[in-house]
Amino acid sequence: MTKTVLPRGPEAAPADPVLARIRIPFIQRASLVCRGREEAAFILDLGLAGAFVERADLLEAGEAVSIRFRLPGNEIELSAECQVAWRHGVGTPPPTLPTGVGLHFVSLSTADRKRLAEHLAEYCRRHTKARRFARPWPLPGGEGEEP
Repeated sequence: MTKTVLPRGPEAAPADPVLARIRIPFIQRASLVCRGREEAAFILDLGLAGAFVERADLLEAGEAVSIRFRLPGNEIELSAECQVAWRHGVGTPPPTLPTGVGLHFVSLSTADRKRLAEHLAEYCRRHTKARRFARPWPLPGGEGEEP
């Protein structure tokens, strides 16, 4: 596990390479489009590379989906084309993680990526001890590891 050290102080924001490794808790409703159907979903954690979405019916690794959601305090939806990077089923360690899928953001507009980065940086400013030990986001093709 890689140690990600966040800068200290309320004014400090992580540098881009550090911010790219941060994942934050993020309980938010989302719209997920998979297999030609739109459905309601919940995002449970979020980073620049992707999100973990709770879902009882697991999708296949590598499957293409899209997701839309709002950041707190912002009515403009963030939209991303994604690929299922990993799956977490019932009985899979860690047991505290619910059933769902890790989505890797494949296509995210520059404006949406900037808003997402600002949200993550603001979270880090408010929660200076948050997620100091962040696992790398698993990349398609088996690189990285499952959170």
